[in-house]
Amino acid sequence: MKAPLSSSTSSSSGILRRSRLSTYLYTLLAFIVFVAVIHGEYSIANFGRVDPIIPSSVISTTPVKKREKVVVQLPSFAVEESEEGCDIFSGKWVKDELTRPHYGESECPYIQPQLTCRAHGRPDTEYQKWRWQPHGCDIPRFNATLMLESLRGKRMMFVGDSLNRGQYVSMVCLLHRLIPEDKKSMETYNNDALTVFRVKDYNATIEFYWAPFLLESNSDNAVVHRISDRIVRKGSMNKHGRHWKGVDILVFNTYLWWVTGQDMKILYGHSRMLRKK
Repeated sequence: MKAPLSSSTSSSSGILRRSRLSTYLYTLLAFIVFVAVIHGEYSIANFGRVDPIIPSSVISTTPVKKREKVVVQLPSFAVEESEEGCDIFSGKWVKDELTRPHYGESECPYIQPQLTCRAHGRPDTEYQKWRWQPHGCDIPRFNATLMLESLRGKRMMFVGDSLNRGQYVSMVCLLHRLIPEDKKSMETYNNDALTVFRVKDYNATIEFYWAPFLLESNSDNAVVHRISDRIVRKGSMNKHGRHWKGVDILVFNTYLWWVTGQDMKILYGHSRMLRKK
């Protein structure tokens, strides 16, 4: 018969079992922690690259339409421009035997008879061979096709006196050869105060409006306007301005703006009081 184990032996055996159990628990706990760390790094690697949160106020709910890329190549305004651009107002007139004139007097039926120098006996043509040359850059040769395309769906109006009317007629002469006869027309309105050149295929008009002072004046008659004692009415811009309201391109010029040393009378309101200026 075996002798019963002493109390010291039983105590030692219990301590040993608890020691082994603790080792297993620590090992299992360490393994769980290791797996958690590995899983966490994997999650960060896969889900950490999220897009930044955009405030709802800047999120558009409107469906985005795919835009077609349209490439339009237009010639530069001036060749060999400097970093500051091209100052077209700084230059000089130069003789150009190769590219001038752009059109002959007899080739344009829109020139008024009083402006047909050759028909009235002027023998030389050298005055037609000058062009403006800016300093430091060159202005490209006039392109009538590009000009017509730029005017598509627009109104261009010249406003002034006979000086600007000459510029208007010159513009029409530069363009009309590209337009078929049945696709263009020229008409006058308001006792010749308004002249309209229409280009049907381009839905465009090039117009001239007679207003030598822009304000109402005693020179407003487009036919009879050679008056030495000129009078304008103050604050009367709307009388003529309503005709160019809504125009896309306006060109103002008048001979009288370049005249100095002459008096002009101003009519205030509807009174007959005249004052010199």
